[in-house]
Amino acid sequence: MKKLIAGALLAPALLLADFTYTETTRMTGGALMQMSRTLGVFSKDLRRVGEPVTSTVIVQGNRMAHVNDRTAQIWDLDKESITEIDFEKRTWSTITFAQMREAMEKAMQRAQQRMKETEGKRKEAEQNAEQKAEVNYKMDVKETGKVQNINGVNAHEVLMTMTFEAKDKQSGQSGQLETMSSIWVTDSVPGYQELLDFQKRLAVKMANALASPAMAGQAMMMAANPQFMSSMQKMAKEAEKLKGIHVKQITKMGTNLDPAKASEVTDPATMQQAEGPSVKEAAGQAATDSAANRIGRSIGIPGGLGGFGGFGRRKKKQEEPPPPPPPAQENQQAAAANSGVLMEMVMEMNNFSTAPADGSKFSVPAGFKQVDHPMMRSLQ
Repeated sequence: MKKLIAGALLAPALLLADFTYTETTRMTGGALMQMSRTLGVFSKDLRRVGEPVTSTVIVQGNRMAHVNDRTAQIWDLDKESITEIDFEKRTWSTITFAQMREAMEKAMQRAQQRMKETEGKRKEAEQNAEQKAEVNYKMDVKETGKVQNINGVNAHEVLMTMTFEAKDKQSGQSGQLETMSSIWVTDSVPGYQELLDFQKRLAVKMANALASPAMAGQAMMMAANPQFMSSMQKMAKEAEKLKGIHVKQITKMGTNLDPAKASEVTDPATMQQAEGPSVKEAAGQAATDSAANRIGRSIGIPGGLGGFGGFGRRKKKQEEPPPPPPPAQENQQAAAANSGVLMEMVMEMNNFSTAPADGSKFSVPAGFKQVDHPMMRSLQ
């Protein structure tokens, strides 16, 4: 009888198969890309911004590893731990789920203490923000009808757009920031269910490990905000349309983005290095962005919405008469001047495999030095 029970308990583990794939992420365009190309001569990290990062993702039983040339992250559900490896510094660190909860609780306590110390100013800022700014979040997900073979997998395109808008109630001026994603979705990939099952087990472990009165209190505070909850409910409903495996995703962040160009990817080789504006241009831009900056600061965004080189720039008041329509070419130039991509990123999944995985990827290389995990330093 005992052998039967033991066999039943071990059966789920024996049924687990290995699953491996590669995930490549790269920045392909936008103002941040141009800035990195310009300032790359001064910083090694900035020079790397445009370099693709390819990670191998391995699921083996109750372990999952994300490994690339620079770092590795290993999740172990049996040990309830996360191990970080830095191949360049030849160091590694580990944190358990329990230690993570302790660090997060301590961080929340410090934040609450700071809020108490500045409670008067905080309440005044919240009242001012409520009186002066109207904040709105929008999310839209729709099928485009496009079908394409992505890395050997038949996929269809889903376009997701998210818009954050803030409006100054007093002046009527507003600023917004948009995120647009062309997501290529497929219904199934051999072996992918192993990853989904691991993520489910991880979610249960994390929920149990991170559960605490402090976390529950924070969730209740967020739930008490009607505007926040309404936005989250709408976004959750739209997110239901994203079911499937996202084998490729092109994400652009900026203003007045063109949905027709959502799936287009910029060739970094064609980008020019960003040039500094003239004094006159800088002064004009500063005046244009001032209203958006005030709106952003009033809702707690450091630097305001105009802090990214013209992104989130104000819209003209309705009472101002529109300028005469320019010729077709000038109209296109005007549209380009009023729009812009802050960041363009591409993520692709490839090389799916159910063959036995390399178990050595879950081990720390010999000779590497153990250091404190960044989250553990907050407990010291």
